[in-house]
Amino acid sequence: MQLHGPARVRSRDELRENFFRLLLRSYLLAQKKGEGLAVYRSSAGMVHRLCGEPWAQQTIFPAESALVRRFLAQTELPAANADAIVQRSLMANPWVATWMKVLDRLDRRDFASLCSVSGKENLRAALATGRGVVLAHAHTLFVQLFWIWLRHEGIPPGVTIWQWAWGKKPEQILDPRTRALATARELHASMQSLREGGLVQILADGHNGNQQIELPFCNRRRGFRTTFAELALSANALVLPVLVSLAAEGSISIQIDPPFADAPLDHERGKRIESLVRQYADHLHGVWRTHAADIPWFQMKLHLGFAPI
Repeated sequence: MQLHGPARVRSRDELRENFFRLLLRSYLLAQKKGEGLAVYRSSAGMVHRLCGEPWAQQTIFPAESALVRRFLAQTELPAANADAIVQRSLMANPWVATWMKVLDRLDRRDFASLCSVSGKENLRAALATGRGVVLAHAHTLFVQLFWIWLRHEGIPPGVTIWQWAWGKKPEQILDPRTRALATARELHASMQSLREGGLVQILADGHNGNQQIELPFCNRRRGFRTTFAELALSANALVLPVLVSLAAEGSISIQIDPPFADAPLDHERGKRIESLVRQYADHLHGVWRTHAADIPWFQMKLHLGFAPI
């Protein structure tokens, strides 16, 4: 699997990185005896407890602890459990960088022992209509596990929007000609996949792209790309939101929600696009309220940089 986003990010704190590498080495050694997952689960509990210690937050994760608390305060997300959110955020961000490749290599049985899925019936029912399905993801830490689950289920993943840029250098991504050609190819392949009743996947809270609808969101003016909505309307496809989250003990949950409501056909196209984008923004707000610890640190920084309301 090609890693993208938080799974590729390493901190500049070498001592901290070495600690997580040590856990990974223990897993690899135990795996030879068939005990790797026991190490994984035990390590998750240990790291989660460590990240709840005030001294650990102040000495191992000082900048990150401050960032999460500032993010929670300025976005007015639930403050009652702020300490618990900080604790799990400090665990989850290094966890994805350490363990994503391991999770990718698990066989179907071991993967299923760590990953539970709700809403499978929503995806299968949508695919059964033959209309094509746009899966609207969010930038959560373990979002890439959804692609792994599809592989184990034998479901073709379809086209992933913006995947052409994964692993590319910044100068390649910013090159106008490269960007235009790659985007055009991706959109063409997306329409073909949807018209054939397949999947298109997109991180719908991304900020790249010219076509956006700006909405008030968590105390900021935030633009939401319209790409997913335009594709869905052009192909008469359904839009299903997806959430992947991490629990304190290291288990993973995938939630596939029912499709967004179609706007009335007699509405103009712009209004129908706005309806889908607003439904996605409402969905994302719910994700942030209930799974704030699954938001990557770079997304927190990005959001705080937007203009306040």
